Amino acid sequence: MKTIVRGLVASLLAVPFALGATTGVAEEAKAPPSRTFAFTYEITVAKPEAAQRLDVWIPLPAEDDLQKVEGLAVTAKMGDKELGVTQGKDETYGNRMAYVGVDAPTADVVIRWTATITRAGDVGQGKGPVLDRFKQEDRLVPVTGKAAELAKQLGVESGADVRARGRTIYDHVLTTMQYDKVAEGWGKGDFARACEVGKGNCTDFHAKFIGIGRAAGIPVRFTMGIPMTPEAKGKAGGYHCWAHFYDGTSWIPVDISEAQKVVAKDPAKAEWFFGHLDADRISLTVGRDLTLSPKQKGDPLLFFAYPYVEVDGKVGADVKDKRSFTWEAK
Repeated sequence: MKTIVRGLVASLLAVPFALGATTGVAEEAKAPPSRTFAFTYEITVAKPEAAQRLDVWIPLPAEDDLQKVEGLAVTAKMGDKELGVTQGKDETYGNRMAYVGVDAPTADVVIRWTATITRAGDVGQGKGPVLDRFKQEDRLVPVTGKAAELAKQLGVESGADVRARGRTIYDHVLTTMQYDKVAEGWGKGDFARACEVGKGNCTDFHAKFIGIGRAAGIPVRFTMGIPMTPEAKGKAGGYHCWAHFYDGTSWIPVDISEAQKVVAKDPAKAEWFFGHLDADRISLTVGRDLTLSPKQKGDPLLFFAYPYVEVDGKVGADVKDKRSFTWEAK
């Protein structure tokens, strides 16, 4: 099976790369040393009708070996009234977040944070803790059953060369998944669906990678963030996610959904997304099945990039929110 996968990815990439090599990578695919952005994250939560309590959480930018944050400022208003903001961290991963709670809201609530963020191009230099949680299953990402079967079929269930094992899993996901936000059920990071349907967005691609990797005994972490591209002219789009696996000394980055988008036209760039990440992104949170701070009354969050809202202790699915992500290159 391993030989079959190697042959398939080689035919797709049509480039004679050695494992993890970067020779011949297109110039536009190379990561700059770093990028610095003045970033603004703003949301407006519409006033819920007849509500006795409104609770809102939003993620704050992560700080680690790859990302530095300066001048973080968080504000909240309800109409013209200033609201108190609590900053906290979740107990499992240490993700930072802002929380605003309002009794009997009388107007829309606007929460905003600004910061100057410097993001490094990632070639596996990030350290960070190897949590037990990075070896365990998530709600929609098992490490037994199909995940264990695939780890065995791919020949990655054991071995000293963790980077090579990670590359085999990367190739498998790249050649068995298509980037598609049409087929029903995409965007949940559901391992079983990813295996069955073979389509989805970044959450689905990396759910498959994480499931097989952890089933093979390789620690894998999931990061949720926001992408920024020069052509966006200061406006950032929706969320984007990626993964890292631990090779025994470093966290090796992979961005398989981005690789799949370009593999047909630019196989060198698709190759590059194994072991490299560009700096045109910011990271917000790590991990899945998140318990917030203070703890939400609803279920753990599959992941956390957009605001989470509860109205009178229930998930505020009927509450409209407007999101705006803007940035200025520094």
